[in-house]
Formats: sequence, C-alpha cells, structure tokens
Amino acid sequence: MLKKLSRFLSFTSAFFGLLTLIRSPKGRAGGAIWLPKLWAGAWAPFLAIAGALGALIGLMRGDREATVSGLFGAFAGIRHTLRVTKSHDAFDLAFGEDWEQRIDPDLWRRLSRPYQLIQPSKPFGLYQRDIDIGGAAPLYCDLWLPPSEVKRTRLGIIFLHGGLWHSLDKDFLSRPLFQRLVNQGHVVMDVAYSLAPEADMKKIMEDVKRSIIWMKANAARLDIDPERIVLIGSSGGSHLALLAAYTPNLPAFQPKRLKADTSVRGVISLMSISDMVSFFHEYRESNPSQPESSSQITEDMLARVFDKTWLDNFMTRSRAFPAYRYSNMPGGPLLLINLFGGTLNEIPEAYRLYSPLTHVGAHCPPTLQICGDNDFAIDASQGRKLHHALQIANIPSVHVELPDTVHGFDQYLGVSRRIAPAAQMATNDIEQFLALMV
Repeated sequence: MLKKLSRFLSFTSAFFGLLTLIRSPKGRAGGAIWLPKLWAGAWAPFLAIAGALGALIGLMRGDREATVSGLFGAFAGIRHTLRVTKSHDAFDLAFGEDWEQRIDPDLWRRLSRPYQLIQPSKPFGLYQRDIDIGGAAPLYCDLWLPPSEVKRTRLGIIFLHGGLWHSLDKDFLSRPLFQRLVNQGHVVMDVAYSLAPEADMKKIMEDVKRSIIWMKANAARLDIDPERIVLIGSSGGSHLALLAAYTPNLPAFQPKRLKADTSVRGVISLMSISDMVSFFHEYRESNPSQPESSSQITEDMLARVFDKTWLDNFMTRSRAFPAYRYSNMPGGPLLLINLFGGTLNEIPEAYRLYSPLTHVGAHCPPTLQICGDNDFAIDASQGRKLHHALQIANIPSVHVELPDTVHGFDQYLGVSRRIAPAAQMATNDIEQFLALMV
C-alpha cells in the first residue's frame, strides 16, 4: 500500500513538474499542452510537497524509482514557485522608489500579501446582476460593491473578459479577483460587451466606451469619483481596455449620439494584445488556414448556424461560444477578417487604427501589464513593444512578465486561484497599481 502511494505521489509530481519546465511551442502544439501546464503551474507548491513525501516514502521502502521521481517533482515544483514569486522592481521604475509612501496607510494594510501557500478568502460584497446599460440596444453588466464594513476608495473598475472578442461572458472565473478588489474598497463593473461575428470591432469598442460613459454618469449613485475609473482587460479584453484607455473621446470609437468624456485614470492589461498588425501574423501560427486575402475564403470557412439542437441552445444561451461552425470559434480562420472587415493586406489601416500601440502618446494614462513569458496564444513581445513605447512617451508603465507562465494564469476554478503562485502575484500587482490610482 505504501509503495503504491509513494509511486502515485512521486510519478504525479514528476509528470506535472516536467510540464512546468517544458516551453510551450507556438500554435496548436502549444494549445494541446496548455491546460495541463496551466494546472501544473497552479498546483506547483503542492506538487513539490507531494513529490517530497513520495520520495521520502520511496527512500524508506527502498524504491529507487519513486525516490528519484519524487525528488525531481519536488525540485520542479519548488523551482517554479520560487521563479514566479520572485520580487520585482517594476513599480520602482515606473513610479519612483517612494511609490509605496503615496498609498494611504489604511489601504496599504488591506492589500494582499504577494504570496502565501493558500491565500485567505475574503467576504463578498453586494452583487447586482444583469443591469442593462445599453440604451437602444441591450448591453448588460454586473456590479460588485464593497462590503458595508470596508471603507470606500471611490475608485471604479470596468472589467472586460477574455475570449478573443467572440466567446465567453461576464462573470466567467472572475469572482475570486472581484472578491479581493471589493475588499480593497473598489467598485467593479463586469461588462458583457457584444461578441463577434454578430458584432465587428467598431461595435465592440462602442460598447466599451458606453460602459465608461454609464459609470461616469452613475458615479454619485455608485459612490465613486468619475475621475477615478480604471479599465482591466484579460486576453482579448486586454486589447479592448488598452485601446479604450488610449483613445479618449476619439470620434471613431465614440458611441453615436453620446457626447461624453471617456478618459480613464489608468488601465490594467492581462496578457496584452497591443499590435493587431503583428497579431494577424501570430494568429496564423495557430491557424495556418487563415486567408491572406478575401479571394482565399472557401465555402467551408463561412459561418453556418447549427441546427436547432441542445448544442445550439447551449452555445447561444451560455455565450461560451457562438452558435457557428469552427471558423468563428477560437482558432477559426475568419475571426480577424470578420472583426475588421478584411485581411491585413486588404485594409492595413483598420488593423493600425485598432492597435493600442498606434495611439500611444502623452495623453495615455498609467498602465500595468502582466504577461506570461510562455504564452502560446499571445506572444509576450506584444507587451514588451507597448511598454517600450509608453516609456518613450514618459507614461508610467509597469510591465511584469511571469516566468514559466502560460495563457489564462488569472482564471482558475475555486480554491486553485488562491493557491496558484502566478495568480497571487498578479493579484498583488493589480491591487498595488489600483491603490496608486486612488
């Protein structure tokens, strides 16, 4: 019995530990090992404990294979945890070495610790679901308000979910983050913006701008300062957050018939997409069938609605994926073409217009970017290019690359987010940045 337990602990730890050491290739191969690597990184501290225990039992039982495997798993788990939780000086470089002194002492005491083996849970605040802020066309959001005993910071946050502009929804694995932010005293607005292929990039951006306008118009009711609104975006939502933050009041993106200020206090990008021109080429690595011109579009690529079955109903109602064929799902060859109205070769000006990098200037707000350096879906160079451009423009820019970390490090089920080293470090950076915005 002990031998079986030892081997199970050791071999499991060694297998997932090995995944933390392997670099994800680009494209579909990276996607194939993405989820196991994501969970291996999340549970690395406990994989290290399991490996050490398996090695100890194996040593006592004279089982060399279990001992060696367990020691390797323990090493890999400890290595990953130490690398990811290593402190950085990105805030010093962006805001000066005295940045901590600018944060209210009471708020500083509420910030999460950078890393704990298990991050303690926090109470939820008031939750208001499915508020329609769209006017003529429905646009829904959820509101998360601080618990009554928490002092308000009067800072408002607009969160834009990931899903490459055409899938997923508000309230998708984001509650653990919101739970921590409302306990800092912030108000969080989680927006279900329009999705492709029903909406193009112009419509999606108008939804984001409309969200900013609504939050400012309702600032008194929400007990926030309309000049203290911060955008947070994850994956595809990171592109929307950055683009909205860098284009305040730009007519091309403003909702029709709504003349209001859409400037924000700051922006946080998780897994940044900053340059749509280069992303068009990067996206082709995971989807070789992406056309270079509209003439290459075949009948098989065109979106077709599923029959009215349980699958169609599930996809439509859940917004997990659109009720269309593979061409509009993650990795679909027509995703970017449908979003922008053509290929990069045909309408390069549209890809430049919708690139946050294009709009960097002295007007941009302070920016925090957190990326994984082993992201198979969004190359880390996207964040580096934007960080460099912001530095040239003298904009406070905090750029953090988490070592050995893959796409989706900010979203886990249940207790996993309170365990994952990358998620904990990202949360701490987000809280510190928001405290500076207060």
